[in-house]
Amino acid sequence: MNKSILLALLIMLLFSCNNSDNAGSDKEDKSNNNVQNKEAVELINFHGRQINLTPYFKGFPYSGFNPSLKNDKLFYYKEDSIKSLRMVSLSSGNLDEGQQISDIDFAYRNVFGMKYNDKDNSLYLYGDEINDEKIDLFRLNISSGKMEKLTDVPYVFGWNWNEEKNKIAFAVRLARGEERQGELRILDLSSMEEKSIYKDKADMRLTWGQPSWRPNGKGVVTSAYKNADRVYGNLIYIDFESGEMTQITDPNKSRSIPSVLKEWISDDEFIYSSNESGNTNLYTFNFNNGKSKQITNYQQNVQSFEMVEVGEENFFVITLGNPIETKLVLLDTKEYKELHKLDIPELAGIVDVEANKLLLSSGSATSKFKIDEVTVYKDKFEFKNKMGLSEELNKKIVQADVEKIEFPTFDIDKKTGKQRMLHAYLYKPKNPLPADKQIVMIQSFYGGVNRYNVREHILAEAGVYVLSPAPRGSSGFGKDFYAMNDKDLGGNEIIDVFYAAKYISEKLNIPPSRVGVFGGSHGGYATMRCLTFPGEINGNNAEFDWGFGIAHAGFSDIIHFYESCNIPDWVTLEAGDPVKDKEKILDRSPLYHADKMKGKLLLTHGRNDSRVPIEGSLWMNDSLKKYNKDVRLEIWEGMGHHIKGLDNNIRQYKIWFDFLSGIE
Repeated sequence: MNKSILLALLIMLLFSCNNSDNAGSDKEDKSNNNVQNKEAVELINFHGRQINLTPYFKGFPYSGFNPSLKNDKLFYYKEDSIKSLRMVSLSSGNLDEGQQISDIDFAYRNVFGMKYNDKDNSLYLYGDEINDEKIDLFRLNISSGKMEKLTDVPYVFGWNWNEEKNKIAFAVRLARGEERQGELRILDLSSMEEKSIYKDKADMRLTWGQPSWRPNGKGVVTSAYKNADRVYGNLIYIDFESGEMTQITDPNKSRSIPSVLKEWISDDEFIYSSNESGNTNLYTFNFNNGKSKQITNYQQNVQSFEMVEVGEENFFVITLGNPIETKLVLLDTKEYKELHKLDIPELAGIVDVEANKLLLSSGSATSKFKIDEVTVYKDKFEFKNKMGLSEELNKKIVQADVEKIEFPTFDIDKKTGKQRMLHAYLYKPKNPLPADKQIVMIQSFYGGVNRYNVREHILAEAGVYVLSPAPRGSSGFGKDFYAMNDKDLGGNEIIDVFYAAKYISEKLNIPPSRVGVFGGSHGGYATMRCLTFPGEINGNNAEFDWGFGIAHAGFSDIIHFYESCNIPDWVTLEAGDPVKDKEKILDRSPLYHADKMKGKLLLTHGRNDSRVPIEGSLWMNDSLKKYNKDVRLEIWEGMGHHIKGLDNNIRQYKIWFDFLSGIE
């Protein structure tokens, strides 16, 4: 297990270096003052208590772990004066000893994935250059630290090497809206020649996913949406020689994007996952008969799956679960029967596999991170911890007691015939504020997940309660629940949040004036929608006198969002057709109900955000001010959809607590 870096150790090391390298008390005093000033910046005062942000951001300043068991390498980020990319021996696991392999500050770039190529000793990255989500492929030479841009297109959906790792197949989107065009291309890494293999058509648009090379190198299986509709995720096969496309999955069945197992069974057969049955299960496809066959029938989702080699036999290892817990399961490859399984009361996923060993990353609402090396046997799993947090640090950054709860919402669940119950986690501060100052904040979307979030524990240390519910439309609870807000953005999902507010206000005896709602992206929109809700939707009434809201990277005009974002197909899935449903969509846009806003609102946004352009916050801010509403806007220069970097995060929490200090 690696050692965690605490601020005290950093200060000791800094003083040691200064004393040995510099003579003279003036320099030592100046260094000491700088450290004290920096330490003071990381302290937040709130209702008579001090919250020290140092353990949260410097105690374990590592993230983005990308291991290669085969090559004994681990790539990861370290957050300090810059967000640096580092590499260390996986067998060592000592993150403190990692070598910085690039001088780029990755707080100012998005990286959505990286993979190591042992053929050229390079790291291949999938992301952008200025947090604007103009996504390309890059190659970082580990020896020289030189970053090379391999593509120059508006948006790369996904990519993958061939078996020899000398060619890359990648899917691109060249335009949006009416001019949308997707292509599958091949990049030869020897000659750097790029060749277009296939251009998509309106009835089957290329989309996000990792192309899977046929073992004989003659084509790839990749992802596509029927009519660019996210309800109909599909797999298609593209032949390199003819450039022709063959449909793999039934285009008339609704499903999310399927995922293909890395190792094929043969040149003519592969395994993939799909949720077309209601939950994500495994399927085979055989080119000889052109048919798919379902091979598992779980009532929970298959979340990750890999092939392992035990002795001379192959087996499948899968993680099975939901946003609450996980099962690790071993299947045989002939009849796909379970050989053994293990319950894990956390969220866990397979991050790499080699022979009969796999790396399993896991965590929970009260456990930030660990990686275990799991040796797979026919009759058991054997765990060995590779890295994680010290017990001392975990105590410092876990400041909430977390309770799993259910609460009733407004409608009847057709499956049970009873009032629908929604899942949530309640983060209870170990040291709450006095009764007359207690605050509870409700996450508007993307909640209900058993995952550590630094935000919830910082708030808990400040004495603030947080309720994190899973309203309809949340992922992980089956395809039907996930689809319940399709074409109903700003509708019944918002009423779920109102019911969450009423429930927790009564449970904790906290008045609505000190009950707030917060969220980012879809959650930022939902926050604005809650505060400006007109009182009725879909024939259902809902009222709550919200005290405040915090909306990050939210959209306030759904039509403008559709026209200017890089995910227009998400908007049509969630909100409907911007032309046919224009009147409904405008009515559900918070911008046009600004006069109705209740409470106070804090808006935050990154200037470079192209997923949800900043106009969503700028326009809402201007409109609310015209109605003399209590609104505040904070902008992060150089940031995109997310706030990244040590200084930016510290600024964010100082702004949050300054805003919360005004809640009475």
